[in-house]
Amino acid sequence: MKRRRFRLKTKIIIVAAVAALIAFAVIFFNNAAAVMLAVGSAQLRAMNTRAVKEAAEEAFGNTSYEDIVDIAYADDGSVAAITARSARINAIARNTAYLTQSRLGGLSAQGVEVPLGAFTGIEALSGYGRAVNVKLVPVVSAECAFVSRFSQAGINQTIHSVYIEVVTDITIVLAARTERVLASVEVLVCESIINGKVPEVYLQGGLLGSGALVP
Repeated sequence: MKRRRFRLKTKIIIVAAVAALIAFAVIFFNNAAAVMLAVGSAQLRAMNTRAVKEAAEEAFGNTSYEDIVDIAYADDGSVAAITARSARINAIARNTAYLTQSRLGGLSAQGVEVPLGAFTGIEALSGYGRAVNVKLVPVVSAECAFVSRFSQAGINQTIHSVYIEVVTDITIVLAARTERVLASVEVLVCESIINGKVPEVYLQGGLLGSGALVP
């Protein structure tokens, strides 16, 4: 009888120990994965900024302000109309989105450098230790929009700045966990000084996207 009780207690202790080890391993893995995703997403944001800037530069090439914006003047020298060349703008936006996805995919394929401290699952130690290259599986989509801003340059002179805003939606897949990273990068693509009084309808937005008169 005593032997049976001893065996039963031993089995209970072993089962409890195994369960505790499994629970510890699960908690450790989840914490480590969370820290690794945080470190990885920070590096992917930096990669994304680089990818967007390179993509915008390539997509625009030698495109000038006059290639995407037409300005018509009235007889008195004031600005009668400012119109965007939609076909050209849409083509550039599509090309920028495609190039951003392609470049970010290429950069992220190289992996991210994660310090050994991140594998402990302790956030305070995530920046310490030798860097280890970790392969992440990012799923990337990008959307582009043009933003138009006006600022005063002098009497009857206005600077019209055109930016392209690229919003990327990155889903990082790491083992059994995923992380969604939304990033927005704005790049100045061209600008020009407009001579003549610009109507308020243009200064307050509507052309190319959002606009604002910056004092």
